[in-house]
Amino acid sequence: MIITTARKPSSKTRTFCKHLGRFTGWEYVTRGKTSLEELSDEQFLLVGEYKGNPGSLSFFINGISVLSMYVSVSKDKEIHSGKTPVIEGDSPLSVAFRKVTGLKTGEVGERFIRIKDRIEFIDNRVSYIVLKLISVRGEGIA
Repeated sequence: MIITTARKPSSKTRTFCKHLGRFTGWEYVTRGKTSLEELSDEQFLLVGEYKGNPGSLSFFINGISVLSMYVSVSKDKEIHSGKTPVIEGDSPLSVAFRKVTGLKTGEVGERFIRIKDRIEFIDNRVSYIVLKLISVRGEGIA
């Protein structure tokens, strides 16, 4: 999966995308003048902004937004690359998140993503990124 941003992202949003890419193993690509249509052959995540901070995550498959989340980032620490994380949780959002990201569920080990009323990216029992969900829209999400 590719992570990209609006055309002129803030430094906070670029840093967030780099951290998210390191945690998940996804590739962060600077969008520049690339149109969304040019990315439509790939599965990608578009990170939007609200007042200069990361504020939305929109997952696209075949050029169509299939899952959108408005979020507030409460933690965003530097993280190293590592094993591909697994997803913890069985809520409709967990199922949708697995579908759009291709990440698997499994036995929770060192690196995992906990999805409940918020989304936490955890490595060695430390929360590196916490996304407080403001609203969610997508297939199968109530």
